[in-house]
Amino acid sequence: MKLKIQSGNLKIKLKWIPFFVFSFSFLTPSFCQTWSTVGFGVKGSFTPMFVFNGKLYAGGMDSVGKKATHIACWDGKKWSAPDSNLQGNVTAMAEYNGKLYAGSEIGAGRSKTYNLLCWNDTVWKFVGSSNGRINALCVMQGELYIGGSFTKADTVSAKHIAKYSDTKGWNKVGHGLPNNVWALIVYREMLYAGGQFQAVERLSGKNWEEVLNSGQQVKTGWVKGFVNYFDELYAYGEFNYLLKWDTKTWNPVGPFNDGTSAMTMYNNGLFAGGDFTSAPGVDNAFHITYYQAGTRTWSCMGGVIYWAGDCKTYTGTVSSMAVYKNELYIGGQFMIAGGKISSNIAKWTMNN
Repeated sequence: MKLKIQSGNLKIKLKWIPFFVFSFSFLTPSFCQTWSTVGFGVKGSFTPMFVFNGKLYAGGMDSVGKKATHIACWDGKKWSAPDSNLQGNVTAMAEYNGKLYAGSEIGAGRSKTYNLLCWNDTVWKFVGSSNGRINALCVMQGELYIGGSFTKADTVSAKHIAKYSDTKGWNKVGHGLPNNVWALIVYREMLYAGGQFQAVERLSGKNWEEVLNSGQQVKTGWVKGFVNYFDELYAYGEFNYLLKWDTKTWNPVGPFNDGTSAMTMYNNGLFAGGDFTSAPGVDNAFHITYYQAGTRTWSCMGGVIYWAGDCKTYTGTVSSMAVYKNELYIGGQFMIAGGKISSNIAKWTMNN
């Protein structure tokens, strides 16, 4: 069976097995929404994404136009490559003291090097290096916190977490954390950390403490990120549910049928993307869905899929999210978003 897809002046004929075409009909959304492509001439995974100084920055890039680059910048109309002096793949981004800071990973295998860089809208400057990957950046009380797989940050011995300031330089954070850090967030004026350890950790004074209760814990996998949604802390990661912390207990929200790689709040909804293909009450979510606390329901967004030469059905994933100019941007590995051709990046607008 052949399926003809038309987007603007682009026509593509695809040959798929009948089951694939039949299942594709489930992607039709049940509420008013708009999926759109995001510019042209860019290639990459668009992971991570971060909004800085009125522009959307995306890492994991291969090229913009004919120029090879590790990072791309979208101003709402066109893509550019702000990669002066930037080497290596971008692993994390955050704004600190009016500059965009980024962790970078250069090389392959045992020869990899890891740096922290800052961008002042003109050039990238070297800030420091670590002996492991930088996975998360977060600002609290005038200092930039850096989490990752390192045990040394610049010249400071630091177990998986360190902090940096323009005036004090590099310092360790307590006695460090038990394993690789993947997520950092400030919640109710306290720093929370998640990663390849069973309990979420919280910085209390100069010491780290486990955030535990007698209910649900991170029993399998580990935390990849946090979102503050209506003053409740949500944790997501390589487990098939979400965890919600209300300062007293962890409560499971789910289940999904696989892990979550990205979450953000947009238009009062909590949006989640990842490897999952189903969510509570949504059997055909296909890697992206959203939750509303008021109704406690999940909704279909049309899904994202990736067509492959070996005819694997619905492969693909969502790896990053960002809200830019009141539109939700998603990045990852996919070729269709909500039924529209979109190569690894798309934007979604909820029509009120």
